Amino acid sequence: MKIAIRPADLKQDKDLLIATLGRYLTSSSNEERFRWLYERNPHGPTRAWLAQDSASGATVGASAAFPRKIVVNGSETTGWVLGDFCIADDYRSLGPALQLQRATLAAVDQLREATCCYDFPSRQLTAAYRRMGINPVGQLIRFARPLRFDRKLQHIIKSRVLAQPASWIANSATRLRDIRFRLGPGLDFEIHKGGCGPEFTQLADAAADKNGIQVKRSAENLNWRYLQHPFVHYQILTAREAGKLQGYLVFSSSEHAQVAEWCSASDDIAAALINESVRRLRKTNATVVSTWLLDKDPRSKLVKEIGFWPRESTPVMVYWPTSESGSNNQWRFMYGDRDS
Repeated sequence: MKIAIRPADLKQDKDLLIATLGRYLTSSSNEERFRWLYERNPHGPTRAWLAQDSASGATVGASAAFPRKIVVNGSETTGWVLGDFCIADDYRSLGPALQLQRATLAAVDQLREATCCYDFPSRQLTAAYRRMGINPVGQLIRFARPLRFDRKLQHIIKSRVLAQPASWIANSATRLRDIRFRLGPGLDFEIHKGGCGPEFTQLADAAADKNGIQVKRSAENLNWRYLQHPFVHYQILTAREAGKLQGYLVFSSSEHAQVAEWCSASDDIAAALINESVRRLRKTNATVVSTWLLDKDPRSKLVKEIGFWPRESTPVMVYWPTSESGSNNQWRFMYGDRDS
């Protein structure tokens, strides 16, 4: 089966892209998601490509590149996060996947404003990257902290009579750990209301690592990426001292809660924000809270110290179109740095 790759026109091919992604990638693909992810990105216009069967002309796959402002050793530039990669079941051999990804990266090569692009690929796409000579820069690890053990112990013990007291003991023990991790007085925590203003950008600029690479944190990105998200409800927890913003943390509340990103003036404030979010999540139906960091990220030590344990991981690919000069730099990825 031969396929042909062509650039997608975000206006003319809008309905086709939505349908293709809905058929082969996610049931969440709809016009609202498309407007948010493809048309309203504050970092610039999205690029997309369509894969079509050379014989029938049927659309059998798609891929996209979403612009992101990134900071490389203290200097701001433009990067791209690759995503929305999908291909029909009948075409899921390595050949068509490799062809679509080669075409995507070749197109990125032509974008003069693109310093690099990064991806969190599936197993199949990881194999395609390796065939192109691109290896992971690291593993993005999920760090998890249990909030309650009711369902897990019920599954293990089976008997509700025995599981209930065991759950009470386990849940009480985790709450006692929270006390150990609390920071002293001086910080005021609250859920931010309304849009984020310049103080969030100022904090992020002051806290940015000058010796690594990370997605640029800003009020503009917070407002778009989280507060305007079409189907995930995110909250922004702030820490202030005498009214001045000292840190923020973005989290979603569900049975499997996520800490999407945080930014703070110090590690102590980061730890306090994480623990305050845990305290608040215990009042919801969340059973576990997770956050994601690269295996070499120094912040991994912090989250381990406050009760998070490493779980599964996914490879992270970084592609530098013009050179590999930045490939060895330390990236600072978090959950919210994915495409959507």
